[in-house]
Amino acid sequence: MATMRKALVIGAGIGGLTAAAGLLRQGIDCEVFEARPTPGRLLTGGGFMLWHNAFLALRRIGLDEAVAADAVRMRFHEFRSDSGRRLARWELDEPTERAGAPACALRRSVLHTVLTEAVGEHRVRLGCRFTGCTEDADGVTAHFEDGSTAHGDVLIGADGLRSTVRATMRNGFEPPPRYAGYTAWQAITRLPGESLVPTGTFFNLWGKGGLRFLYCRLNEEEVYWDAITSDRASAGIDTLSLSRGAALAAAYRDWPHPIGAIISSTDEEAILPVPIHDRPPGGGWSKGRAVLVGDAAHPMTLNLSQGAGQAIESGVVLADMLGRSTPEAVPETLRAFESARRARAADMVTTSWRIGTLGLAHSGPLCRLRDAMMYTFFDSVARKQSYSLMLDDRLEREPLRAADPLGHGAG
Repeated sequence: MATMRKALVIGAGIGGLTAAAGLLRQGIDCEVFEARPTPGRLLTGGGFMLWHNAFLALRRIGLDEAVAADAVRMRFHEFRSDSGRRLARWELDEPTERAGAPACALRRSVLHTVLTEAVGEHRVRLGCRFTGCTEDADGVTAHFEDGSTAHGDVLIGADGLRSTVRATMRNGFEPPPRYAGYTAWQAITRLPGESLVPTGTFFNLWGKGGLRFLYCRLNEEEVYWDAITSDRASAGIDTLSLSRGAALAAAYRDWPHPIGAIISSTDEEAILPVPIHDRPPGGGWSKGRAVLVGDAAHPMTLNLSQGAGQAIESGVVLADMLGRSTPEAVPETLRAFESARRARAADMVTTSWRIGTLGLAHSGPLCRLRDAMMYTFFDSVARKQSYSLMLDDRLEREPLRAADPLGHGAG
């Protein structure tokens, strides 16, 4: 039986590198093409949470321990109001033990570095802007803006929210992403010690006027934070006459300690506004020998902290299925991959969007009602539903087989 020879991965983000690492582990050659001429934000970026399911998926390609080594394990997820009142507190030790995998906060660059090392920097080609692909009986050929081409058995589109591969698969007739109505001002600041931000707790504050604020410690020196402002709130954030930091400090001036200190400690250039988008759940992730993963397939809002986790899951599942495929069966395998992943990703997209609408409440009475609901249900019903959605038995299967010295799949 003929085995898979080579995969072309468009995009050197989390989903693409995870898929490439999984395929290489099974002896399938990969080449990764990134449009950016330099790594840029791929190696800097901000911080985020990786939940238990992401580490279970990383374990299947042998990378969970390497990622966890430079991450901070979270022991609590604490929800508060903008007055500082605790609304709910999720204890994470028990689900960590039950899942056999942690929930951690880390720099995006930590995960990206581990994945890049697993793939090999020599396999990542920067400055290669994808323009289209053609198929023949032998496989698929990717075409790039500089006139170069590459040939493989399968083409994996992992080029993000505004994916060129996705648009190409739809002959250019692709609606724009769906704007969620709010912006996340993301940053990492230097705040050593435990006095302001204790290690091991992810703080999630909900306020009036469409404002939220998230923060947690990344390591002994650094704190990651997210100021989430709805469009109505953003209209009052004056970044024309004030710096970003000063404008956000004014918007959150009445919020509890240590939010003011976190914002004021942050360098201006470290604050990055990110308008939040997703796409409504839907199919069409594969066409012929081309397939989408990560944000190219199922972008989601940040409210479940599952964007990276779902990109990792998709990359691992795709690698697993292609590792058991043949070159001739690639189109069928890609359709089966979409079938296996679509419902789970859709649940994540939908749930994350619904949670985000809670943060759009503007009036005092609506916010008090929301806070009362969170106080009543988040420690019980919401926690149970969140873990039911997050943990999937299929993620606990055996690790993907490792390649033998000859470069063929062993197992």
